[in-house]
Amino acid sequence: MALDSEASLKETLTPQYLENLMKKVEAIVMGQNRDLLVRFIEILYNQEYFEEEVFSPEDLADIQAGLEEIRRGETVLWTDFKKENNL
Repeated sequence: MALDSEASLKETLTPQYLENLMKKVEAIVMGQNRDLLVRFIEILYNQEYFEEEVFSPEDLADIQAGLEEIRRGETVLWTDFKKENNL
C-alpha cells in the first residue's frame, strides 16, 4: 500500500490496522521466510536513519514485480535455477 501524504499515513495507522499488520508479521516469522523478513526489515529500518537510499525506485519496482510473480505461483525451484545458471 502506498502512502501519499502524512494525513494518509495517520488515517492508515489505526490500532486495528497495526494489529492486523503484526499478525501478518508473526505468521511470516513462524514460516520459511523468517530470515528474509528480518533482513528486509533491518534494511528498511536502517534506510530511515541514513541519508543514502538502500533501494532505488527501480529496485522497489523489481521487488514488487517479484512478489506479484510469487503470488501468481510463478516460482522456480532452487535446483532448477542453479542448473539453468550454471551455479
